[in-house]
Amino acid sequence: MTAPLVRLGTKAETLERLRPFMTKARILPSLHFTLREWQDGRDRVLAGLRRREWAAGPVMVRSSATTEDTGTDSNAGRFRSVPARNESEIASAVTEVFASYGRVDADDQVLVQPLLERVLASGVAFSCDPNSGAPYRVVNWSGTGRTDAVTGGGRAELHISYGAAWAGPGEAPDPGVGAVWELLAELHQLLGERRRLDIEFAFSENGELILLQVRPLAVKEVVAAEAHRATLAGTARQITEAIRSRSRALGTRAVYGVMPDWNPAEMIGLRPRPLAVSLYRHLVTDHVWAGARTRYGYRDMTGTRLMVQFSGLPYIDVAASLTSFVPREVPDELADRLVGHWLDQLVAKPYLHDKVESHIAVPAGTFRTAQRLESLTAAGFSTGERDELAGHLRRFTDELVRGDLWEQDVARLRLLNVADIGETHAAGCGADDAGCCGPALVARLDVCAAYGSGPFAALARAAFIATDFLEDLVREGVFSLSDRARFIGGLGLVASEMRRDFAELDRAVFLKRYGHLRPGTYDILSPRYDETPERYFDWSAKDQPVPCERAASPPFELSGEQRRQMEALLVREGLTFDASRLMDFLATAIRGREHGKLAFTSVLGDVLTGVRRLGERSGCGVDDMSYLDVPTLGTLTGNPAHDLPVLREAAARGRAAHAVSRTVVLPPLVTGAADVRSFALPQIRPNFVTQRKATARVARVDAGDPPDGAIVMVASADPGYDWLFTRGIAGLVTAFGGANSHMAIRALELGIPAVIGAGTALFDQWSRAHVLELDAASGLVTVIA
Repeated sequence: MTAPLVRLGTKAETLERLRPFMTKARILPSLHFTLREWQDGRDRVLAGLRRREWAAGPVMVRSSATTEDTGTDSNAGRFRSVPARNESEIASAVTEVFASYGRVDADDQVLVQPLLERVLASGVAFSCDPNSGAPYRVVNWSGTGRTDAVTGGGRAELHISYGAAWAGPGEAPDPGVGAVWELLAELHQLLGERRRLDIEFAFSENGELILLQVRPLAVKEVVAAEAHRATLAGTARQITEAIRSRSRALGTRAVYGVMPDWNPAEMIGLRPRPLAVSLYRHLVTDHVWAGARTRYGYRDMTGTRLMVQFSGLPYIDVAASLTSFVPREVPDELADRLVGHWLDQLVAKPYLHDKVESHIAVPAGTFRTAQRLESLTAAGFSTGERDELAGHLRRFTDELVRGDLWEQDVARLRLLNVADIGETHAAGCGADDAGCCGPALVARLDVCAAYGSGPFAALARAAFIATDFLEDLVREGVFSLSDRARFIGGLGLVASEMRRDFAELDRAVFLKRYGHLRPGTYDILSPRYDETPERYFDWSAKDQPVPCERAASPPFELSGEQRRQMEALLVREGLTFDASRLMDFLATAIRGREHGKLAFTSVLGDVLTGVRRLGERSGCGVDDMSYLDVPTLGTLTGNPAHDLPVLREAAARGRAAHAVSRTVVLPPLVTGAADVRSFALPQIRPNFVTQRKATARVARVDAGDPPDGAIVMVASADPGYDWLFTRGIAGLVTAFGGANSHMAIRALELGIPAVIGAGTALFDQWSRAHVLELDAASGLVTVIA
């Protein structure tokens, strides 16, 4: 391997050494000096600046400390950069920059360059994924006109793109990104191919690429380029095969997403371990999801798996999902065109990937169905076809609300505990022996699917329709936003009950009811509430008032005028149930969904405890057991002599597969095999919940920050995070989730300002802040500190 031409030094030294060799970007002229030189001869330094023609105009005094840009810590954005508009401001700017270092070394430097103004874009780029060390070129940029928009945080709109190290610049999602890729390649030639680099760049107002900084990127692991190329080739083959083998889904194209429908990004994470994936498949995405929808009158998709995996990353088959939202009576040809149009809409507007059911598909006939179907005109659907669709949707909704299927689902949930106890006894397991053997645990999962996640899945669909009705009532002027909040708050949902019970119940009684919950419902590595209660609950705060808590709402009642308006809307839409039936449907569906989660996760929590105990009998910890899958679980006898070899083989296989998944990055929407080579993350439109506002410190609870009184950051918050609502949080931000997700309903129920589904870019940016202002009414998050 050829020795590098340039050796890295401080920020100033590296730029100076690179300048003569650069062809892919320009490095601004500069002057740098040490603290010792500044203290010993300030006038001499300033005189040297005067001799440089570029220093006659505005300059930027930049940090170049010896503790900056090291191989172990970049300190990016930690030290000051101060502009000086004229010579009289330079000395104070230099003093301010040196002061920002804290403990100053005499060899620390300051770098002075021309002030770069009116930039088109600026950003940072990495020569590998900083999280995994995989050889991706990762480019983060902003078009705000500030050269520190990415490293300094704030309100910049961030753009993020990934490209495999072996992809050519012509494959970049944007020409500017391609230019940055070429710059990274040149820097590798100059600094050494094995260098992992972190650079800052800007595009001047005339489009010239400016290199602002180069530093080593500290990564704990490094993935070999050839091995990664082989992995991505395998990923591409998996995507190609998934597209080729799709059968019952309508539409002419394939689209896969992490957020649509039963969004795995929120429920099991982007890179779940095999046990979590397998449990989610067994309880929801293999069979349960389609059975629930077929029973309600949608197109029959039984036998179709909703979730696929590409190198271990879970994705929803969006074509299958959208097909399942078409009432079964819609003719095949019209249904096929409709699903094809919805898929095209999603690809054209990828920022709607967490809003497919509300902003793209029309899965029910509510009060504004005609307006939603109007968009089909531009896609070539005739007036007759739109009217036909409206009729099918109206009849589907009318039969659903007038019928009793959703009431039957609520009744089935009440049978879950009885059926689970019966199955446990049939297997010969005692109440305290949840892990007697693998087949018994799988049988409990089957009972849970039949009486727990099955009716829950159906009620979740009903609750989505109920939420559409609520939104339409607001748009039609029957309900105000306050009315909607009071309706949700008066339903007696789980979060309200948990906060009340936490305040009123004895600790043992409280944990008996809620102890099965865990953050990460399907994740055996996450402790249950009753396993580490002090981790989740502050028992000393039981009698203290909760900040930001809205008083418990009484059950909502329609006014006489609201009832008359609602009856008129029902007549207008040709729906034959009355306002009382609709209000009963809205309340039962939403309440049933929330209580259904609590019910079926009780059995799931006990099964995970049983899995842990089975592992303990054979000397295997929960980390090993997290790599199992349900079929392997079904072979375990409880006899260590039999089970230990099986567990070791399964854990080794699962661990190897999961290690591969950690090196693969794919976009939130996958449309073809080319997506493994390069992609840009879509700009996300977060869901703001409530009309409230909060300013508070940021708490990253998964990193151990206390949530009390804070704006809480949780990447994917499932029902196991309900403990947060006993801790008086000021606000909530999640990376994943939709307007109808679990946490959105919780925030609305309790009147807590929230941002649900911010996306990874904004979530990471806001997580780095110390204080945020979250204004849900204005749809704005501002970094305060």
